[in-house]
Amino acid sequence: MQPADKNWNLSSSLPLATLVLALAAGSWGVFGALVTLVSQTFGFTSTQFSFILLAPAAIGIPLLWPFYRWAVHAARPGTVLLLAFLALIPALAGLALATQFSHLLLVGAGLGVVPGCFATGVVYLHRLTRLPCPALTAGLLVLCALGVAFAYASTPLITDAFGWRFTPLMSIGLIVIAAGLLATLGESTETRV
Repeated sequence: MQPADKNWNLSSSLPLATLVLALAAGSWGVFGALVTLVSQTFGFTSTQFSFILLAPAAIGIPLLWPFYRWAVHAARPGTVLLLAFLALIPALAGLALATQFSHLLLVGAGLGVVPGCFATGVVYLHRLTRLPCPALTAGLLVLCALGVAFAYASTPLITDAFGWRFTPLMSIGLIVIAAGLLATLGESTETRV
């Protein structure tokens, strides 16, 4: 049941959307930390290691503009954000199952959707708050950098405690929880101009 006060919905949308974006960026931190930890186990050369770490950016940067345009033209950019965010789940599941170089390269390419999450998040939050896009972008970049740093720092601890294949599965659980909260408590922006 929705509360009568419309400001409640807006106030819950802001932290939930920023949580979604921090978790999306954090998936890059998890990926980078895990690849660093398991590169010797898999026997990667420095060239293979570099290709794996560059794969998310190589795919993600060209996806920025299409995701941004999709969100701008969508009646509900929050739905676009959720779809982009949920697209991280197969990549993280692949990370848990990876056994060779080509698997990790595909996982890295799949994690290229993270910049798309960021672009759609900027559009969604702009429609909710009417803050200028450059200010939102700068603030969200700082938030995403913190999400990557936290994930990169915490991944070795989780890996030591539960094993490296558990870490992406835990990330999937966090993504499902955050996506569910945003879908149920987030504000629709379809009525806004």
